[in-house]
Amino acid sequence: MGKLCKALLISAMLLAGGCSSKEEEKEPINETTERVMLHITIKDEVDHKELFNDDVLVEGKIETLADFLEQSEELDVVMEDGQYGKTILGMMGVKTEDFNKGPWWLYESENNESCKAAGSCDAASNLKIKDGDSFTFKYTDSFN
Repeated sequence: MGKLCKALLISAMLLAGGCSSKEEEKEPINETTERVMLHITIKDEVDHKELFNDDVLVEGKIETLADFLEQSEELDVVMEDGQYGKTILGMMGVKTEDFNKGPWWLYESENNESCKAAGSCDAASNLKIKDGDSFTFKYTDSFN
């Protein structure tokens, strides 16, 4: 009888252990990972070329446009910290060589709530974005 009780006790422990490990497997691995898709258009107005026009999906911790651009490998973005936040110096291999003379990278959005409310977009490191926003980036030598 003692052997039967021990066998039942061991079986119960194995069963309980197996159930708890299965519950752990169902938990998400990383709850902070986000997926944000933006429609991105990139134009080189100096050479009159459209360099990119497509949806871009980025996964990670994304709150601002700068977060998105820094984590997007396909856009090949070069940024540096400036007086008012992150400054875009290059995209898709096209770079601003002399920031005092230009041409420069500018951007706009017709559907980002912050850009619409202010009438223009804030610095990339301050601009909050949402899935589905659209941005047009222009490499230009004029501010028109």
